[in-house]
Amino acid sequence: MAPPMKPETALEVLKIVQTLKAQASFRKILLEAKSRGVVAWDRTLRRYLDLLVHAGVLQVSERDVGSVYPQQLFKQASANAHLWTGLGALKLHGLNWDIPETQLYQVSTDLEAMVKTRPRIIQGKTRLITGLEDTLIYELKRDAEEQTGTTELAAAVISTRTIDLPYLLRRADRQNIGQTTRLLVRRIMETFTSLPVNADGRVYLEARAQFLKILRNYNSKGILKLVEKPGKGRDGLETVQALTPDQIVSVAGKQLGIQG
Repeated sequence: MAPPMKPETALEVLKIVQTLKAQASFRKILLEAKSRGVVAWDRTLRRYLDLLVHAGVLQVSERDVGSVYPQQLFKQASANAHLWTGLGALKLHGLNWDIPETQLYQVSTDLEAMVKTRPRIIQGKTRLITGLEDTLIYELKRDAEEQTGTTELAAAVISTRTIDLPYLLRRADRQNIGQTTRLLVRRIMETFTSLPVNADGRVYLEARAQFLKILRNYNSKGILKLVEKPGKGRDGLETVQALTPDQIVSVAGKQLGIQG
């Protein structure tokens, strides 16, 4: 398995392209990257360049130089990465709802989000799908702005699978929904660590068992304290406050396939 990609490395590759300007061929980028200690292997560099191109940060053109393969030249096209997110992205990340994988919309973001994407061929085009945590944040933000009802879907995922909680909260602060995201996590914690609610008993117990495994994982890493820290922004707070324990149990049960 290839090692995870790093935003710092992507930024250094981009800087090399900027420095080389019109001479930014793959070979020259590789030589410069090796001399700077950015990457050591051509395959690693190719991964970063392909990612930057698919994200629209770089453009690539080809020039005939008389060899078997044309020379590729890279140049910067945008300061931001253009990624795809939406309910289709949540579906790709395992959301157990009947949603078309093509239900996506484009967002402009940074290299940190870019390196967590999943490339997918959709309708014949390669699209970089936002990582799970970024997808959750965008759906929470979209519900806060447009009342789409997707906060429940975010709750279904957060309550049933382990996520990168520090990253989730950091990205939520950047999108001005830090308080909302922390409150949602706390509401889920309260639901499954308190006395049973009015939901179906079997559904509650199975969903609770799953969430307690997740909670132990977070606790073992000492990251639950992040949930108690103040977050940035109040967008969407009322939506999360209105979310009942019964709703949380219901969507968790559906996500786990134990409730229709």
